[in-house]
Amino acid sequence: MCHGEFESLKAIDNVSPGFVPKPYAWGQIASEEGSYFLLVEFRHIGCQPAEPLKLASRLADMHLRSVSPTGKFGFHIATCHAKIIQAIDVWDDSWCVVFGRHRGHIIDLASSVVPRLLLPLQSDGRVLKPSLVHGDCWDGNTAMDMKSGEAFIFDVCSFYGHNEYDTGNWRAPRHRLNMTTLCKLFCPDTLRQEMELLRERKASRGGSVVAENAMIAKNTSSEEEEEQEEEEEEEEK
Repeated sequence: MCHGEFESLKAIDNVSPGFVPKPYAWGQIASEEGSYFLLVEFRHIGCQPAEPLKLASRLADMHLRSVSPTGKFGFHIATCHAKIIQAIDVWDDSWCVVFGRHRGHIIDLASSVVPRLLLPLQSDGRVLKPSLVHGDCWDGNTAMDMKSGEAFIFDVCSFYGHNEYDTGNWRAPRHRLNMTTLCKLFCPDTLRQEMELLRERKASRGGSVVAENAMIAKNTSSEEEEEQEEEEEEEEK
C-alpha cells in the first residue's frame, strides 16, 4: 500500500509539481513487523474540498501533460484504492483490457458491461490518451493549500488510464465536486454543445408544460364558474 502510493505521488509530482505532497521515503518499520511508513511533505490544509475550478484546472492539466512511459495504459506497480489492491500493474494498448483487469473481481460487470461501454471508445479510428490519474479523486482527497492558495490532492493510487476515471464519481450528488464544474473544463466542445442543446430542449419542454398547466387551470376555472352559475339559476327557480 505505501509503496504504491509513494510511486503514485512521485509520478504526479514529476508531471505537476505541487499538486501532491512531495514524497520523501517509504519502508518497513523495523520495530513493528508488518507495519510500514510513508513520509511526505507536510501541507497546511486551508479548507476541504478544494475550490472546484482550481482543482479541475490542475487535474485537467495533469491529464493533458502526462505521458505514459510506455505509451500504454497501466502502471509499473500495483496500487491500493483504500484496502483494495488495484490490478493495474500491466501495460496494454487497450483501456478496456486494463480497466477490465482492474475491475476483474466484479466478474459479470467486467465480462459484459465493460466491453460494451469501453471498446467503442477506441474503435472506428477513435484514439484515447493514457493520462496519469489520481485513482480515487473524490472531494475528501482534495484540499486548498493554506500557504499557496492552490488546490492539491492526496491519498493517490495512480496509473495511466482514461482521464474520465478521475471525474466519474463527481456525478454523485453527495459529492461537492459536481458535473457543472466538470463540464466547464473537461468536456470536449462537441459534447458541451450537445449538453447545451439538451438543456434547451428540457427548458422548452418545461415551458410547454407550464403553458399546458396554465391552460388546464383556466379551463377548470371556466368549468367551475359555469357550474356555479347553473346552480344559482336552479336555486332562483
